[in-house]
Amino acid sequence: MSTLTPMSTNLSSKRDSSQIPGTVYLITSNGEVLRLPIPSNSPQDPLNWGMKKRALAFLALASLGSTSLIVVQGASSMFSSLSKEFTLEDTYPFNLTVLATAPPMFMGIGAFLWIPLSLALGRRLVVIMAATMLVMATIWASVEVNFHVLLAAVCFEGLAAGVTSSALLLIIIDLTFIHERPAAIAGTYGIITSLGSGIFTFTPQFANTGVAWRTFYRILIIPCVVSLLLVLFLYPETYFVRPGLALDGRILVQSATEKVYLYDDDDQAPDTESKADQPGKSLLRFRFSDLKIWRTTGSLSAMVACYRQMLLCFINPLIFWVALLQATVFGSLVSTSETYVVVLSSEPYSLSMHQIALFNLAGGFGAILAWPISAYTITAVSRLLTRKNKGVCDAEYYLPAFILPILTAAGGSFLYGYAIEYKWHWSWIYLSSALGSFSIAGLGTANTLWITEAFPRWAGPALAVVAGVGYTLSFCITFAIMPWLEVQGYGRVNGQIGGIILAVGFVGVPISFWGKKLRQHIHGRWAVCEAGALRP
Repeated sequence: MSTLTPMSTNLSSKRDSSQIPGTVYLITSNGEVLRLPIPSNSPQDPLNWGMKKRALAFLALASLGSTSLIVVQGASSMFSSLSKEFTLEDTYPFNLTVLATAPPMFMGIGAFLWIPLSLALGRRLVVIMAATMLVMATIWASVEVNFHVLLAAVCFEGLAAGVTSSALLLIIIDLTFIHERPAAIAGTYGIITSLGSGIFTFTPQFANTGVAWRTFYRILIIPCVVSLLLVLFLYPETYFVRPGLALDGRILVQSATEKVYLYDDDDQAPDTESKADQPGKSLLRFRFSDLKIWRTTGSLSAMVACYRQMLLCFINPLIFWVALLQATVFGSLVSTSETYVVVLSSEPYSLSMHQIALFNLAGGFGAILAWPISAYTITAVSRLLTRKNKGVCDAEYYLPAFILPILTAAGGSFLYGYAIEYKWHWSWIYLSSALGSFSIAGLGTANTLWITEAFPRWAGPALAVVAGVGYTLSFCITFAIMPWLEVQGYGRVNGQIGGIILAVGFVGVPISFWGKKLRQHIHGRWAVCEAGALRP
């Protein structure tokens, strides 16, 4: 008779808990970190790629991510040029600031679009579609003469940029083993955010030298096209469902939650619907099949199921908490981004636009600093707790990763508000920018690790919900910030925002104690469908 044997069957009862989704046996008794998931023999398996191939793929994705952020933020640096052409009658019923606030909302909408599409069409085609949309929308913006049509163009830019906060994270997971993900995800957030902020520092050079906003967008067409070409030639498909492997006369199969099972024969093992491995082909040789636009095992049914799972993610308290926390942190950045130019250009600071632009450079420094700090602390803490738990890694071991981002986000909000209220030196305001960007990069890393490891069956839908809710609510917050500031002032408003961040963040305390039991309850019949999983 055929039998199913989990890899942890012979382990102690303590390790039997590794059968719970989000709990993985990761470190052996002799201290060796297991390389999970186990790569197949196929050259199409991204875990078989060499360091160079993976680095080039990441280069293409980082280029697209940073370029899209620059394009989305571009309008905010061109207000002086835009105001000369568009009057209040031209912009009615909006004002010029909507060109800067609407794209983030469409980034949130993009998260609800790109992740489900990646399950149906594959990651590569979705990234190419987003990069193409970014190029076309930027060209459209560079030639438009009507304000409302220009607004539509920048909204499409935001929609394209939404791929960087959603499907791109799934790609990073595709490319890495479990133990590599903290460093890889932290690096993704750190590099993209720092490059976007760093390059955005130089946009006032265009504004102050009389460059028209259309010329600015025409210049941005170049990096957009370069990013599209890099994606076309350097990023192969990473969506790969690993087939069963032969092991000592048995069949080894990896589930949607990246757990490993052994079956006695082929009849008992589930059909992974993947092509047979091709171990005879060299992984070092250039493969023209990598340039195929569409090659995936996804399906339309997986896309439809993903949307159903999104509804469940909205009512999942462990996921909704993350979405709400991200929205509150984004709210603090909205308060900062809408006001720092006015504050630093007015008394008592009266800084030039070149000096004000360094505010973004400080943010870029904070973001890049979050990379090594987040990667080291998350890896060190999670491995320490895993070793104490006899090698079993629970998803709750990633919860300490939220501590630094929450504290820096709240601290940055407090510092920004009170520095302006009490007219402290402008360097304190720049420091608040560094703290804010550090928190965004660190929080993005913590969010991604927690929701994908705690709910691997819902990884795609959960990422879409967190990104979508965060960016969409940040747009709603823009309508409240200025009236709020007029009534209460910078100190009280930003102090209250910082307090909200701490209050929402403290919800993580009970989750760290009772999260595993709650996960077991949630991982019931609602998690049977695995279409949106890391490995459907």
